[in-house]
Amino acid sequence: MRDVHQNLGYCPQFDAIDDLLTGREHLEFYARLREVPENEVTMVAEWGIQKLGLVKYFNKSAGTYSGGNKRKLSTAIALIGCPPVIFLDEPTTGMDPKARRFLWDCILSVIKEGRSVILTSHSMEECEALCTRMAIMVNGRFKCLGSIQHLKSR
Repeated sequence: MRDVHQNLGYCPQFDAIDDLLTGREHLEFYARLREVPENEVTMVAEWGIQKLGLVKYFNKSAGTYSGGNKRKLSTAIALIGCPPVIFLDEPTTGMDPKARRFLWDCILSVIKEGRSVILTSHSMEECEALCTRMAIMVNGRFKCLGSIQHLKSR
């Protein structure tokens, strides 16, 4: 089971963030949970802060973050330790268009690194921007699976 946890990153739809911890403290905490070597924890946390554009906020308590910055922090947590498979549940919910585009670019860079990203979204625009394959669910059941072009033609 430990191997499974080390190979998966997860960003839940609703942020699992402690309002009293800073962004840095969150990332350092999750780096330790993912068994990042202690001498690399600070570097890994700083990588997440940079990658998700949270430099201005990293020493502020997460309770002061906007909804969009909380989503960015949740995504950074999912990326800690470079897991090869990342699940993102509605990653851009509540984000303004600029923040959403920034997060899309971040997700695309992770995909270019060779990692797999599985995301849920109600936004067709988001799916078209990020996905090579899509599945459509109705009442909890897969109804269609294929490329965006394939699904549009159905």
